Amino acid sequence: MTSRPAAWYSPRAMLSRRAAWTIGAAKAVTAALVALGVFAGLPARWWPVDVPAAVLVALEAAAAFGLFSGARWAANAARFGAAVALALGALAVSCLAVTATWLSGVYGAVGRGGAIVLALVAALVLPYLVVLPAAQLLWLGSSGRRAASGRS
Repeated sequence: MTSRPAAWYSPRAMLSRRAAWTIGAAKAVTAALVALGVFAGLPARWWPVDVPAAVLVALEAAAAFGLFSGARWAANAARFGAAVALALGALAVSCLAVTATWLSGVYGAVGRGGAIVLALVAALVLPYLVVLPAAQLLWLGSSGRRAASGRS
């Protein structure tokens, strides 16, 4: 059995209260926007969209709760939630871009209207499911490295 470094369970490995509340608020907003966008905004239910969205909402909400309450597991949950959000966001933006390109190429002028709608949806997904999780991973990773090295 391997032992974990001391920084993993030390109080210094915890996020500052301001950082925890800021990241927690961002995660709560992301969970609310994904839930609203998928479960209220989409007119039809389709399990390949609903299941990942439900998992992402649950992960982001749990991480937000942990960060707000100051739980020891909160930073790890926030990292995991950010990684899942980044992966799902990159997949969603890629699928939207490929579909928009295909619509525009196959259907010509009529398909360009659909392509514009898909491009707008991709532009709405990009900040919350790609840029924000990437920034959270960078911040959470750098705070973990600072704690491990003993710097604040």
